[in-house]
Amino acid sequence: MLDLRTRQVTTLPGSEGFFSPRWSPDGRYIAAIPVKVFSLMLYDLQMQKWSEIAKGVGNPHWSRDGKYIYFSGVYRLRIADLKREQLASVEGIRLAIGTFGSSQGQTEDEEPLVLRDVGIQEIYALEWKTP
Repeated sequence: MLDLRTRQVTTLPGSEGFFSPRWSPDGRYIAAIPVKVFSLMLYDLQMQKWSEIAKGVGNPHWSRDGKYIYFSGVYRLRIADLKREQLASVEGIRLAIGTFGSSQGQTEDEEPLVLRDVGIQEIYALEWKTP
């Protein structure tokens, strides 16, 4: 963490090997993923401890109100009771896969958003004619 006032950098205890940190909107939590496990870890800044809250996750991000963490595009986890909900199914959809998994997220209204891979089978040519 970087304190902008003092310019001091501090490493959170136990965060070695974590990536994709996400700070909650209320500033109480930091969510991150351990490189070797791909589980979702939550650091409570008040309690000063890490907890594993989900397994097999990708691309975590917070809801605007900080009550949920969305991940893998179609799931969300309620922080209050750690209830996991599947918001949509991607069964039968060929997802675009990147370095860290599929490209999924939410719209501005927190609706599921996925990037579909149409492959190289659909190739289009456009011809632009100006008047």
